[in-house]
Amino acid sequence: MDKLIELGSCRKPHGVKGAFSFNLINQTNSSLKKGSRIVLRPLNESSSVTKDGEEFVIQSIGFGNKTIVTLKEVSDRNKVEEMLPFSIHIYRSDLPELEEDNYYLSDLIGLKVCDESSQYIGDVLEMSTNGIQDILRVKTKTEIIDILLIENFVKEINWEEEVITVILPELI
Repeated sequence: MDKLIELGSCRKPHGVKGAFSFNLINQTNSSLKKGSRIVLRPLNESSSVTKDGEEFVIQSIGFGNKTIVTLKEVSDRNKVEEMLPFSIHIYRSDLPELEEDNYYLSDLIGLKVCDESSQYIGDVLEMSTNGIQDILRVKTKTEIIDILLIENFVKEINWEEEVITVILPELI
């Protein structure tokens, strides 16, 4: 089964002609374009999107201070409002091939996180951003901690062992 990669969410319609205002995790380097297949999954029970998700095709997409999207299968605002809110996913196989030593942030989810002495800290639960840096959200035994994905804190990503070696920031 082809892995789905979450790209963001949608909670608002745009205009009266059946457009959506997408909130993408990475709007700057989005893989979405006209003709892209996406899978929408409901964020709560008020969404008419089925629990297992539904596939749609992007009819148009515009990037700016908002990402405005129309879908081939949706043509009026009432349908848009029924579908909200939902998360947006793309098939991993639809993403462009990466050059060597590059990876998608979603590839980090599920990796083990250890400190420099190989002490287990936790697992990467999800990725987020503060608008400037990407952030590893790590689930430890007792809490969820955030680690900036910068070389000051992330020393190595070992893909073979599926381990990220980090230096934990000192708490003030």
